[in-house]
Amino acid sequence: MEHANPPRQARFVFVWGVLGWGGSTALAIALFNWYTTRHVETNYRIAGRFLIFMALGAVWGLRIWNRRDELGRKKLTRAASITQLVLVVSLMLGLALRAMAHH
Repeated sequence: MEHANPPRQARFVFVWGVLGWGGSTALAIALFNWYTTRHVETNYRIAGRFLIFMALGAVWGLRIWNRRDELGRKKLTRAASITQLVLVVSLMLGLALRAMAHH
């Protein structure tokens, strides 16, 4: 019998780790660098930053997934999970925009 855990784990790691943390952090750094220097970095530098942060995000996502199981945390509904992701990304973008506005 096939276990249903791996697809959910892979989705969790991809959404929360790779996209949520890694992608948004790399994007925030790229936008902040563009704002402060007023020029766009080379494509290799931007791609490298995304690659590094998304790889670290995958590791972070796996760690959070394992930690969540260790703590015996109740399972979130899909709506609650999406709401949390939207809140985290919104807060990060809001802080980045606020920092840019005060620069």
